[in-house]
Amino acid sequence: MKNLSKIISRYLLSAVLMLFITLFLNVFLYVVSGFQVIRATKHNVSNSRIIEEELTQDAGSPVLSEAGYDYLSQNYVWAMILDDDGQVAWNWQLPVHLHHAYTPNQIAAFSKWYLDDYPITERVTDYGLLVLAQEKYTIWKQNFSDPVWRIKYISHMIPITLAVNLFLIFLMVLFFGFRFYRSLRILVDGIQNLSEQKPIRLPEKGMTELLARQLNQTSALLIEQRQRLDQRDDARTAWISGVSHDIRTPLSLIMGYASDLKKDPSLSREQRRLAEIMEHQSLQIKRLIEDLNLTSRLEYHMQPLRITGLKPSRLLRTLISDLYNQGLSSVHDIDLYIAPEVEQLTVTGDLSLLTRAFSNLIQNSIRHNPEGCTVTVTACLQENGKISFQISDSGCGIPDVVIRALTSSLPDSQKAPHIMGLRIAWQIFHAHGWEMAFTDANTIHITGNAPA
Repeated sequence: MKNLSKIISRYLLSAVLMLFITLFLNVFLYVVSGFQVIRATKHNVSNSRIIEEELTQDAGSPVLSEAGYDYLSQNYVWAMILDDDGQVAWNWQLPVHLHHAYTPNQIAAFSKWYLDDYPITERVTDYGLLVLAQEKYTIWKQNFSDPVWRIKYISHMIPITLAVNLFLIFLMVLFFGFRFYRSLRILVDGIQNLSEQKPIRLPEKGMTELLARQLNQTSALLIEQRQRLDQRDDARTAWISGVSHDIRTPLSLIMGYASDLKKDPSLSREQRRLAEIMEHQSLQIKRLIEDLNLTSRLEYHMQPLRITGLKPSRLLRTLISDLYNQGLSSVHDIDLYIAPEVEQLTVTGDLSLLTRAFSNLIQNSIRHNPEGCTVTVTACLQENGKISFQISDSGCGIPDVVIRALTSSLPDSQKAPHIMGLRIAWQIFHAHGWEMAFTDANTIHITGNAPA
């Protein structure tokens, strides 16, 4: 919403700025046009004065100098001088039909307007009334009179009218800006609900009609996709649960018979060894089924976390002791290093799940290095107060394709490897808010929460 307010404020600022620029340009054009009119009027007055200065008198008749004729031919089409009786005392290129005496009424008429459509400029000289004509349809003449009080009233009303216009325009900018704000607010709310995977149905009208329609279509598409994913996930969960349930009973029977056969003295040593292998492989199948159920529950957040206080030092020592007690191969060694400051620290988490995660990581190193290796487990405290674990081995290391599969950087075209143990560890740490990263192919780094 803050970003939306910024958009609206910029919109209003731009609108007001354009308004003032438009008004400034209009005022500038009016002022320039007014100066042009005034300059043209002064120019005509100046021209008539120049011609007057070039007039002289010879034998009682007006005479124009050569310079005067040159100036006259550059600015006018004809000229004449009328004496006090309205007779033509002198002329230059005067049309024949205009060469006649003029009455006072005629003189008054063409002095304000036109003479035979010729724009007229007059000037009273010592030799009579100087009449200068320009090309037809080149000059627009107007003449008006008004009381002085009205002119003063208009001069006072101009700034008031301008202020009222500005206020009305500002109100219109606010009105349209508010309408635009409401339209954008609906879109922003729709996008926010869409990001939260909530269904939306925006009104498809106004200036945001197209965007609203596209958001509605996107919402409908996402809902349909989510329904399909939910159906697929439900089917997957039901299938895993059903298969696990169906396998559990015959697997228990196999494990029980294998255990009995392993202890039967009537069987040969080789037969008892085969029964022991059968029991061991059945245990592996049982563990895989448990892993499959656990990773399914973790993936869909169906596994409840039994959060308690626990000491990481005790968890790791107990886990490694159990691995040795279960008969760790002589070609494998596990070295444990716990920093003194970690010995008495307590963190919160699900003890059984965290034990399962660390066990999977250690056993992963043992399982994939049958020739033997040394697994090193380290626990220390970081500068930011969080506890840090590191599990590394001296064996072959984790393949790059496995790391990319866990970090979601594996291309879709490439088949994901079997990484159930690592995936469960990853999911358990993620469910606790911990971070698991691969420093290199032989080292896994886990960052836990700050001690409780």
